Amino acid sequence: MSKDETPSAVISYSWDSEPHKTWVRDIAQRLRLNGVDVKLDQWHVKPGHSLTQFMEREIVECDYVIIICTPNYCEKSLKRHGGVGYEQQIISGYIAAGVQREKFIPVVREGEFEPGKACAIPPHFAGVLAIDMREEDAVDGSVELLLRTIFQDPVHEIPEIGERPNWDKQEKGFTGLRLATNDLDGYELRSGLAQHHRTPDTFYMPEEKERQTLNEGDIVKLIFIINVPVDPEDPDDDGTFNERMWVIVTGRSGPYYTGELNNVSVTAEDQENLSVEDEVIFLPEHVIDIIKS
Repeated sequence: MSKDETPSAVISYSWDSEPHKTWVRDIAQRLRLNGVDVKLDQWHVKPGHSLTQFMEREIVECDYVIIICTPNYCEKSLKRHGGVGYEQQIISGYIAAGVQREKFIPVVREGEFEPGKACAIPPHFAGVLAIDMREEDAVDGSVELLLRTIFQDPVHEIPEIGERPNWDKQEKGFTGLRLATNDLDGYELRSGLAQHHRTPDTFYMPEEKERQTLNEGDIVKLIFIINVPVDPEDPDDDGTFNERMWVIVTGRSGPYYTGELNNVSVTAEDQENLSVEDEVIFLPEHVIDIIKS
């Protein structure tokens, strides 16, 4: 069925009560208002017409058969009693003949899914995923699921299959990576994102999507806080130097990027902890500028 065609569906149900018949008619109306050509005995069978002939014809001709399951429906199906029993003979016969089960959509209105006295689902639909419409406050979502099933438009699209991991290029696993700290490595990185939140009008940050999709060879600017000798003549010297430097992206593992320092620090003569071509581990939040490769 193409997207331009109008799908058709017939509703099979038992006349449990007048409120139940009204509920079925309301569901049918909602489906029709959303583009489904629903066939319902309450609309299409006039006095003097044959109910069994109507169902026999529509079960064959319609694209889908929506089965409103209740314990009473299940019992009549098992005993092959009345119109429900006749409809189930037709349905089970078509299933046995190889008609795709997807044509038949069970909807549970009352009762239980599991076998027992309160079971709502006929045995030949055991193991088939049914739509649950037992809770009134959840009916809207269930009707949407029913419509999506009919129009073959699933809630979650199947993601494309990507490339298999290149294990040879992953020299370090996710658990082996960490950010540098002043006490262990003699330097650490300042969060550009935190600075942007402090002064959003004056501190530029690349968009989140850009920072999350860096590729090998891209060049990024990071803020380094480097340990240096304290100047004894400067009472405000805390023994650190802030410097913005460029790093070439070499890979990614989990949330971490790996890179290679592409600057000679102005502190090169004062410290031995950070040199050009050293490996740097960083996160998207540290990136304050990007040059794409």
